[in-house]
Amino acid sequence: MYQIDNKSIVDLFLKLVSIDSPSKNEGEIRSFIVDYLHRKNIRTAVDARGNIFAYLSDSYDEKAILFASHIDTVPSAVDVNPVCTEDEIHTDGKSALGADNKAAVASMLYAVDHLAAMKDATVPVVYLFSVSEETGLDGVRELDLSLLPPVSEAFIPDAHGPIGNIIAQSPAKLDASITFHGKTAHAGFCPEEGISAISLASRAIDQMKLLRIDETTTANIGTISGGTVTNIVPDSCTIHLEVRSDTKEKCYAHLAHLELCCIKAVGALGGSYDIESDLRYPGYSMDENQKPIIHLQKVFSAMGFEGKMIASGGGSDTNILRDYGIDALTISSGYTHAHSEQERIPLSAFCDLTKIILDLAKRES
Repeated sequence: MYQIDNKSIVDLFLKLVSIDSPSKNEGEIRSFIVDYLHRKNIRTAVDARGNIFAYLSDSYDEKAILFASHIDTVPSAVDVNPVCTEDEIHTDGKSALGADNKAAVASMLYAVDHLAAMKDATVPVVYLFSVSEETGLDGVRELDLSLLPPVSEAFIPDAHGPIGNIIAQSPAKLDASITFHGKTAHAGFCPEEGISAISLASRAIDQMKLLRIDETTTANIGTISGGTVTNIVPDSCTIHLEVRSDTKEKCYAHLAHLELCCIKAVGALGGSYDIESDLRYPGYSMDENQKPIIHLQKVFSAMGFEGKMIASGGGSDTNILRDYGIDALTISSGYTHAHSEQERIPLSAFCDLTKIILDLAKRES
């Protein structure tokens, strides 16, 4: 049995959150992680996108187990001033904490020494530290798969909630931009000669089914912009939106409804529109009979965790890894109120998450 020093993990976590790493600015924390691993004699590779691969085993003759975490944070998790109490870590209320997902990074890094000491009793282990996850899984979308050994299963500790939760379902996400084209005219002298692109957008939006569509489908317009000055009828207006559902087919089906609303608006008022869409990530759904869940439930049961299977309204690197054909699964990291000034994590989460990593890496008898 391994002895885990929770204080050492917490100290490592505090060091990590002291390094600002908002998406697309991960250079400093990447250097810290690579240097840390090299001091432990762990081989690493960094792909063109900046994702880090760490090879904790000497040989990958058999398929490895993959543990992955992103190293970027939301923009609000900078200049972090963590406050430690007897039970938890939170911030001073002026920033997010960055436990999403530096709690997992700390546990993974701390586990390195233990995995080295017990390597004869483990399957091959590989780590992935991805970048720009918070901006739409951008880092793992451009992952250099040639740097990854064959993987039997992957575990990604990157979900809010108490340790023991399993993300068994995650939606697909489709982003879209719609630009409405009208016709300029002087707003005071001859407005009737113009076609207001903003009016086009308003007419279309008024007909759109938005927010909660059904049990598994949501749609939201996040931004709208158009026009220049008040005395010119605007000839351009752009809306940016997203659609999420349990399948990409349902995402595209709802996008078709949104486009129909645009067609009707143009038919009523004139003008035109352009639409561009991008499937940011596919969805997935897993049941209790799938290998990673069976394996994880054994570990959870031995540790006294319920192993609650839940659905998530968001995506993670797991969505992309599964699309690559890797049997990946997201689990909770223990933090709550992610991305907000109320973000916090119990001290017990660090030790528990480290134990989960070590137990999952053990060769099953």
